[in-house]
Amino acid sequence: MKNLLIICLSFFVSSCASSYVTFENIEEAQKAYQQIFVVSIFNDINLKTLNRETYNDYFRDNINNIENMDSRKIMENCIYDKIANSRTLLTRSSQEFKVNVDINYSDFMQKLKESDCSAILVVNQTSYYYDVSERINSYGEIKKSESPNAVFHAYLVDAKSLQPVWVGKIYSSGTSWDYAETIYNSMSKRLNKRLIKDHFLMPPLVIHKYKY
Repeated sequence: MKNLLIICLSFFVSSCASSYVTFENIEEAQKAYQQIFVVSIFNDINLKTLNRETYNDYFRDNINNIENMDSRKIMENCIYDKIANSRTLLTRSSQEFKVNVDINYSDFMQKLKESDCSAILVVNQTSYYYDVSERINSYGEIKKSESPNAVFHAYLVDAKSLQPVWVGKIYSSGTSWDYAETIYNSMSKRLNKRLIKDHFLMPPLVIHKYKY
């Protein structure tokens, strides 16, 4: 029983991905955003304003493309799980737009209006790769292991001005036990902490239970 507990604890520790953020507050937070529309993109973008030209260049062919539909759903679900709470409501683009259907700029802006969002959170996965390591076991066999890594660019865009108010670059790394979902969870958790610290998001309410 003791050995089984040690094995379980070792697995838990080994499969924990980590992330860190470099960031820039383009504007100081005036108030926390309470309704966020989440968009995940898997091609390289340079988002300075979310106007029609930018949307057509970077988003229109990629916001719901079939190639990334599985990764998009996983990433946006992880972002939702780590950020959404009673004080911060999230709408996921993967649930609003059908796959492989043309979404023009007017359609996109209408969906933002319907969601009543105050900000758009764009997360751009710029790279996803594996570090490969080798070791020789007790039988003299060469064993290879792969550890996933990813880099993300994040943009928090004000829904009225359509200008980014915060930008960040997130580096995530895992162990051989990790996979895409744990990498996305780590990224989302670190992103949430940073945005709360910079006052763009509110921390979740903590309810204290007292025993009488």
